Amino acid sequence: MAKVPITVMGYRCDRCEHEWIPRGESEDEPRVCPKCKSPYWNRPRKSTPLTYERFSGIVRDALRAKSPMTWTEIRTTAKLPQAFPNNVWVHRMEADIGLVRERDTNGIIQWRLSDMEAVSEPNPPARVTNRSRKRPTPKQGTLE
Repeated sequence: MAKVPITVMGYRCDRCEHEWIPRGESEDEPRVCPKCKSPYWNRPRKSTPLTYERFSGIVRDALRAKSPMTWTEIRTTAKLPQAFPNNVWVHRMEADIGLVRERDTNGIIQWRLSDMEAVSEPNPPARVTNRSRKRPTPKQGTLE
């Protein structure tokens, strides 16, 4: 008797990565994952939003590994989701981590860290904002 490979279609949970072969010959998709019991087994998790601190740390680490780099190179090596960086965050990084952006002779913007940042502390203190200001009261209506 000869051995032959047999291919059977099964399912994989997007939450816990469990793989299984369904019982019987039912054409319906399973309602839940048999391992983690998640009803969302066939939907990927939503990613958490990227904070400024994580973003600047990722960019700083990428530029420390290899510098100068273009935004596209930083984005692909660091696996960042956005096609374009947040301009407000980029300007903040210029002050916080010493980011320098310069055009080369071909007009391509190269990102690098300033020489000052290389000798400074690895994690600069977080920016302190004054949140204790009192907000203006809404204008009073004419009818009271």
